[in-house]
Amino acid sequence: MMIKLIEKWASYHQQINRFSFGTIQEADLGKSDQYCWMHVAPSSVSYSDGARTISLDIMIADLVKDHDDKMNAELDVINDCALIMEDLINSIENSQYSVGTVVELGDNLVLQKPVNVTPFYNDFTNNLAGVECTLSFDADYTFDYCDTSHLLQ
Repeated sequence: MMIKLIEKWASYHQQINRFSFGTIQEADLGKSDQYCWMHVAPSSVSYSDGARTISLDIMIADLVKDHDDKMNAELDVINDCALIMEDLINSIENSQYSVGTVVELGDNLVLQKPVNVTPFYNDFTNNLAGVECTLSFDADYTFDYCDTSHLLQ
């Protein structure tokens, strides 16, 4: 559900031209020329008393186009991607897409804070730079046996 919500958000964002999900190895880095690119990978699910925490790794990347001034070009791309990540975090926290469509995360789903965003620059198949973070969401969980009965059938 959460990946679909983020994918829908990405489809509304004017700067994101490509969305993918799964492991980064499955992302097919060299076969696309559509950038800025958002990639989402499920990270983990953990359980504690009264809560389930769902974590997603998010990467936003773009091509570094100016090879004559590579350092400044990388910094520009990292800055632009960081602003897009801020748009995502703000949209989740404020429960709306940037175009005004309401995000229905549910009353019991809460974004964990702080969210740490890390810049990267790397020579993949293409010369990419951007930012990545892990978004973690807490949801109510009661360890109720009745909720798992469908697994036993």
